[in-house]
Parts: sequence; C-alpha cells; structure tokens
Amino acid sequence: MKLVHDPIHGHIELDEFAVRLVDTQEFQRLRRITQLGLAFLAYPSARHTRFEHSLGTFYLAKRIAEHNPEIEEGAVYAALLHDLGHYPLSHTLEALYPRHEENTKWFIRHGEIGDVVREQYSLTEFLRFLKHPLVSGDIDSDRMDYLVRDAYYTGVAYGLVDLDRLVRNLHYDGERLIIGEKGIMAAQSLLLARSMMYSTVYGHHVSRIASAMLVKAVELEGISFEEIRTMDEVDLVARLRRSEKDEVRELVKAMDDRRLYKRVLYTNRDPGEGAVEELRGELEAEFGHLVLVDYPPKPKFEEKNAFVETENGLKRLSEVSPLVRSLVELKDAHWRWGIYARADVRERVERFLKTFLD
Repeated sequence: MKLVHDPIHGHIELDEFAVRLVDTQEFQRLRRITQLGLAFLAYPSARHTRFEHSLGTFYLAKRIAEHNPEIEEGAVYAALLHDLGHYPLSHTLEALYPRHEENTKWFIRHGEIGDVVREQYSLTEFLRFLKHPLVSGDIDSDRMDYLVRDAYYTGVAYGLVDLDRLVRNLHYDGERLIIGEKGIMAAQSLLLARSMMYSTVYGHHVSRIASAMLVKAVELEGISFEEIRTMDEVDLVARLRRSEKDEVRELVKAMDDRRLYKRVLYTNRDPGEGAVEELRGELEAEFGHLVLVDYPPKPKFEEKNAFVETENGLKRLSEVSPLVRSLVELKDAHWRWGIYARADVRERVERFLKTFLD
C-alpha cells in the first residue's frame, strides 16, 4: 500500500494492485499529458496532468464504492485507467484522431498494463468496466474530480463543490448512480461549476486559438494515428520543432513564444456546419495555414439526465431543479466558433470575409 499526497483529496491510498497498475509505462506516460491542453497559456498554473486526475478519479470511485458495496471492485480500477489513451495535450488532437476512449482499450489490450490487468481480470471483463456508471455516467467520479481539480489549478472560483456530501448520497441501483435527496444541492453545485468552467476555462479563446494552431501543425506534419497514439507531449513538441516543413516550425515557434493568432470572427451565431466547411475551404485556398477556422462541438450537458430519488419516485435532475434547467438553456450561449489569423494578415482576412459573406 502507498499513500500519495494530493492537494484536492488529501492522501490517496493505493493498494498493491493499484500500485502495480500505476507503475506501468503506459500509466506513467500520463505524467506527460497535460490535463487541460494549452489552457496554461491563459492560466499559467494549469499544468496539472492526466496522471493526478486519474488518481483522483480512483480515489472518488473507491469512496463511492465504499458506500455501495454491490459495485464491483473492477469498476474502481477502471476509474484509475479511464484516461490511459489520451493523446498529447488531452482532447486537443481529437479533432484529428479517434476519441481517446478507443485508444485506452488499445493500451489495455496491447500494453504492459494489460499483463497486470490479467492478473485479476479477463480483458473482456475489465473493458466492460470502463462503461460502468461509476466511471462513465451522468455524474461520475471522473467529472467530480476534474471539475474541482481544474478549478483549483486554474485559480477560478467555480470549484466549490461539497464532494463529501455528494459521494455519501450516490446510490447504485445495479444500472446507474442515483442522487439521494440530500445530495441534490451538491449535485447542483457540481453542474453550476461545470457551466461556469466551460465558458471561463474550457472554451477560453486563448486556449481555443492555441489548440487550433497545434491541430494545424500536426495536420501539416502528417503524423499517423499509429505514431500519435503512444506519444507524450515531449515526443510531440520535439517532433514538431524539428519538422522539415517551414510552416510547422513557424506555428510551433509562435506557440512557444505565445505569439498567437488573432480573432477575426468569434461568435455564437451558428451558420451550420456546411456553411462553415465551405468557408474553411475558401480561406485555406486563399491564405493556407495563416488562417484557421475553429468550429467546436456544442456542449451536451449530459449531467442533466442524472436521476434523483424523490418522494414521487425517480426523476431526472433537470425535472426537479430549476437551476439545472436554466443551466441547460444557457449551454449554447457559452458556445463560440471562430476564425483566427496571424496578426500580419488579419486585415486582409477581414476584407476577404466581408466580400465572401456579402
């Protein structure tokens, strides 16, 4: 058994099997995968990694399971490994490659960590645990950790959530985690934090611009899926800095020096994906890598679907909480898409857009 000190949860206890999982090269790689990607360009202290988030998720999963002994122990270990497949800079490169969940399964099937898993579970059995509501639900140990952790490391004042009350009032019914009535206020706080974090941190324009620049650099470099799936951030940055392509080195140097592209258009008015893709093609033909179009997916806010125990039976959280309903209505208001350009071509792009949009 080992104790790991964590600024969010205090001491996290790792049993012998958890230690063996953590000591594998696949898990240690998470020390070199930044939790919030390039958000540190806006929030300098946001340098925390998928490594400590995974430990925190394991800690919360274990605590929830202690109150719900019918939850299989394998689900708790799945919480530890749920982010194993993240690419360098976390979600940033999912614009180019399959979602990280599939890569997590690949690591477990083909990596050293799979040998450790097989000591207690068949791989087929363990991979099913990755979909357990303890790990992948509407309100789960993953969301509970990252919202509080991300708020702490960015320094924003939106991570004040009573995790202890929420943990003690989550009940597993064999299919899902249900919030007890005494946990509704804590759940609301979690969702409020999520809503505020989206607009303030996750969708921050500096992070969006830098992410678009990185995606373009990786796209121009032509890194294959087979290469990127095992890279860490040291590997990726080194590869891009020594690229044989001038435009790739230029983009990376601009990010290194924080000479980011400027916003030409930044709006929540959605013309539709088809119109945006047509515009992207026109801009690429005219300006190449000097102009980037960023059209992110809209937030889903799945947490509204969490079930709550009430006097009248089970109801969705959004049915019993006016606050949650308001947050759901606000979700698209926080969404933005943008067009970014290198500073020296910004005015030319503005004129081009006026001509194109007219």
